[in-house]
Amino acid sequence: MEKIKIELTGEVELTFDENSAEFKEALEGYKDCIDRNGNKESMLKHVAFYVTRFGTDGMVEGVGYVGYNGRKPTEEPYSGIMVSEDFDEFDFEIVR
Repeated sequence: MEKIKIELTGEVELTFDENSAEFKEALEGYKDCIDRNGNKESMLKHVAFYVTRFGTDGMVEGVGYVGYNGRKPTEEPYSGIMVSEDFDEFDFEIVR
């Protein structure tokens, strides 16, 4: 049996207005459901993880729906967070 490690690198660009009502509501939801000591940065990391795993079509647990490539989602609650179109472009390297 063989074992191999693969390192992946990439970026997720998120756009938001931390003073918007949607973003503030999303942050409170994140604190209520995911991490009561959470902050803006931890929530954004959670969003980045979620969209890289599951895409932008579903609701991000504890946060709400995110927009994609400049388009707001049709579902509610909208989190006030927009994901760039290149969120799923990663490089893969075998590190053995």
